[in-house]
Amino acid sequence: MKRLIGVTLASVVAFAFPMTADATAAASPEVPQKAPSQTQLQQLDRVATAHSALGVFGEAGTSNPLLVLPSGTSAAEKAQVKAEIPAGLKVRIKVSKLTRNEVSGVFKTLKEAKWHKDARKYGVGYTYDGEKDKVVVNLEAPRSAASSLQSRFPDAVETMPGRFTPNNNRFNDYSPFWGGGSINGGGMTCTAGFTVKHRVDGQKQMITASHCFDWNTEVKTPAGNSLGNVTRIHQWIDAEAITGKNYTGRIFTGGYASSESTAWVSNYTDWMYWGRKLCVSGQTTFNHCGHPISYSTYGFCYMWFGTWHCVDQNDAFLMDRGGTNNPCYCNGNFTKPGDSGAPVYEPGAYGDAIIAGIHHGAVWNYNGADRMINIRAATILRSMNADMVYGDG
Repeated sequence: MKRLIGVTLASVVAFAFPMTADATAAASPEVPQKAPSQTQLQQLDRVATAHSALGVFGEAGTSNPLLVLPSGTSAAEKAQVKAEIPAGLKVRIKVSKLTRNEVSGVFKTLKEAKWHKDARKYGVGYTYDGEKDKVVVNLEAPRSAASSLQSRFPDAVETMPGRFTPNNNRFNDYSPFWGGGSINGGGMTCTAGFTVKHRVDGQKQMITASHCFDWNTEVKTPAGNSLGNVTRIHQWIDAEAITGKNYTGRIFTGGYASSESTAWVSNYTDWMYWGRKLCVSGQTTFNHCGHPISYSTYGFCYMWFGTWHCVDQNDAFLMDRGGTNNPCYCNGNFTKPGDSGAPVYEPGAYGDAIIAGIHHGAVWNYNGADRMINIRAATILRSMNADMVYGDG
């Protein structure tokens, strides 16, 4: 039985707040803070990119973003960044104790599995966390192994226990097949992602997660309609292509099993700025939206059939559980087994979908929040040497 390692965290982060000097005084009602607009967050991301920031992040207990500049940033450049912050947006700016090269060096060591003699036995996920100013490493390994990594990078790394949980675990699609539909094969159930066209031969293919089905597996819908066979597996980005039938540029978007709601694919994006709100449409939890990107980069490594595979941090990203409750907006739906491969997208203005990627799995209780791991669409297109198929084209 195939197994893929991901991150499940058992720890819970608790926050203690000091009491006011007059504990008996009646507290004034707290005015809910307005969340930043998507336009403001886009402008902020441009500022961060222009100044080679380590990233934009969220801070616990607030909807305000945190922009982190690398070590060595001058006071003059920090002041320039402050001057370029979008009007009306409250942003905390800080300078890291780490350089970009130091962060990249940790990533390189993790991918090459050189930090411990048994490193390739352990699943690992990692990202730079601006609030902690550390590379946070989610590690499925004994405490002794975690200590080995911590001692190698005492000032740059924080390790957390973890176990990856890919969601491999609506229902009557037929040719031409759409993304977002339920698919199964070889005892596994997943979700169709989106349609691409191979640049070499013009052949259309359906993309899903590669931890779902083996090479040449016939993939079917729950109603028994053949979706084709797996012809390409790219484990280094957890993506595979299904070939042999007709596929088109539409995805199912309904929020319940019998819904017939759909959206046509109008474009794709590789702009994963902090706070950008996305949707996911899977066969288990159906369509749910409002999930803000919390980490625009996230790398992870795993052993698959005896081979070590790493998804580069620039090829995956994390998004938080969305919702409506201020200030965390985290009471919405969350993906479950069977949602692997599902399209992750931003709703367009005309009933269309702008594809951001496909769903991989989950990170449980990372810094006190459940987060969803996704693979970038642009990475998949480059790796597959393919173009996105739009609408019924």
